[in-house]
Amino acid sequence: MSLIERIKLLIPFWFVSACYFLIPFIRSPIPAPQFLINIDTVIPFVWWMIIPYYFYYIILFLPLMLSDITKLKSFIQIATILLLISYTVFIIWPISCEKILATRTDNPLAWMHGMITFPWLYQNAFPSIHVIISCMICLVLGYEFSRQRFLYWIGGGSVFFATFFTKQHFLIDAVAGLFLGYIGYYFWLKKIKEVI
Repeated sequence: MSLIERIKLLIPFWFVSACYFLIPFIRSPIPAPQFLINIDTVIPFVWWMIIPYYFYYIILFLPLMLSDITKLKSFIQIATILLLISYTVFIIWPISCEKILATRTDNPLAWMHGMITFPWLYQNAFPSIHVIISCMICLVLGYEFSRQRFLYWIGGGSVFFATFFTKQHFLIDAVAGLFLGYIGYYFWLKKIKEVI
């Protein structure tokens, strides 16, 4: 399958991924449970982890490496379902992350933090979309390109850790995202093995 065909297939998935930014205009944030704030205020702010947080925006385009149409279509279908699940929870439970964002300190990469912290986006998706999609993509590519699987696992894992070390998400968001990302990979693997 040509690159152009793969891009055409992935455009709807990328569009659905971008819909995350529309939800705050539909639903205002609600206060986060105190126990979540208590857990996350103990977790240190690691300013340089903003670098792997940005890996997500690269990982999002890596499904272009899947040249098999069945594998790519299966990925798109399952990943889109996972996005919709996350969006549904986000609309129902749009908890504010303002209190944990306030624990960040001034640092050399503050401008990178500022580029993704919008005044209208002080709520976070549970489970973390960054983690769901990054982990699923990296597990899929680790399976497809097994010689480089550790590289993909490190990439996906670093996004997982970056979400709560940069205070962009609560720890629970990242853990739930990791769980759903693995479930997505499990169903993708099951689906492609049925075809083979």
